[in-house]
Amino acid sequence: MSRTGYSKAKATLIICRALGLCALASIVCGGGSVLAEYPEKPIKLVVPTNAGGEIDGLARLLKREIEERDLLAEKLVILNIPGAGGTLGTRRIKQSKPDGYTLGFWSSGFVASRAMGIVDYDHTDFELICMSGYAELGLGVHRDSKFDTIETLVSYAKANPREVKFSTNIGLPTHFIPLLFAEQMGIEFSFIQTGGGSQRLTSILGRHTDVTLFANTAFLLFKEAGLKPLVTFSEKRDPLLPHIPTSKEVGTDFSLGEVRVWVAPKGTPQAALNTIHEAVRIVMEDPTVKESIRQFGAAPVFGGSEVCQPLLDELSDRIASCIKG
Repeated sequence: MSRTGYSKAKATLIICRALGLCALASIVCGGGSVLAEYPEKPIKLVVPTNAGGEIDGLARLLKREIEERDLLAEKLVILNIPGAGGTLGTRRIKQSKPDGYTLGFWSSGFVASRAMGIVDYDHTDFELICMSGYAELGLGVHRDSKFDTIETLVSYAKANPREVKFSTNIGLPTHFIPLLFAEQMGIEFSFIQTGGGSQRLTSILGRHTDVTLFANTAFLLFKEAGLKPLVTFSEKRDPLLPHIPTSKEVGTDFSLGEVRVWVAPKGTPQAALNTIHEAVRIVMEDPTVKESIRQFGAAPVFGGSEVCQPLLDELSDRIASCIKG
């Protein structure tokens, strides 16, 4: 971003704070006070996964860029709470005081965890602030796998139900997206719980399982290690994987990505949500930041709740239909 562009962006944020973040407090006992500018203290940003993964890395990138531009009056403090498919962290966010000082950064896992009955809440039980891109996904195998194409895999799976071992993390999109694919293709996988991305990669490279789901960028990063893509769930063929078909090309009616979404406890003041939304929007306009986001396996697309809500709703509807079927 140019110096002029940055100055305009910062001026926009100052105006936003002045108009939207200094509201009159409720009048109590005949007296009144004006709310101080938000934030007055550090903000906890809960990331429901271990440090060092793609989502954590993206959260730390955005935190750093926001702080370097002085877009918030206080720091963001990353709090990693891994476990139970991310539900330990999301529950912590949900149960926190809705004052703007505990936020979360997570994925479509909100939807899948409820569908599995692991938790009794989903994305509708949070304030959706904005999304910081989405991961384009695909199915991959070991390069020496007998499944050299997606057609070979589907044909074998049809003739041998539940014999294809799918490495996954039960209750997350890495489970439900391939489940939706399998249903539409008329096949059945044998889902094997292995865990997060590093565990799934180890399982595939060690030939312990046959196939798994990764962000498209992983197929480029781990190509030399032996990871090979068969199909993507992108809307169109990925320019970096031009020879790999999309799921629509092989017989499904959907394309799905995994959103990276900022959330807050239900009831968090709109002024606080607006401040975070604006700070994230500003940093995501920077071409350098966009390129860095791509390195974390995400398409650098920004959108407010009006964008990410329908995406999560669609995934929720598809999962519900799959389970009922």
